Amino acid sequence: MESQMSIEQQREDYARELKRRFADYKQWAITHWPVSEQPLDDAAFVASERELELLTGSRLHPGHQDGAPPAGGPQQAQFEDVTPAPWP
Repeated sequence: MESQMSIEQQREDYARELKRRFADYKQWAITHWPVSEQPLDDAAFVASERELELLTGSRLHPGHQDGAPPAGGPQQAQFEDVTPAPWP
């Protein structure tokens, strides 16, 4: 069981370090962006952050089902049915 804990700890440490390095990279990219007419902001990294969450979540912990909601919060249905019911 101890080796399982160390593997899990290694994965958590890796995820934490990857997120820290990405935050540093993002800050550097925003600070050094050479196109002043179109400055970079956090919105430019939304897709990358989603990918990072996948990497540090389900891909880093395959088969891990602990019942906790994902890092982004509880998942909701992608589409909501708004079609009215037919008249009786």
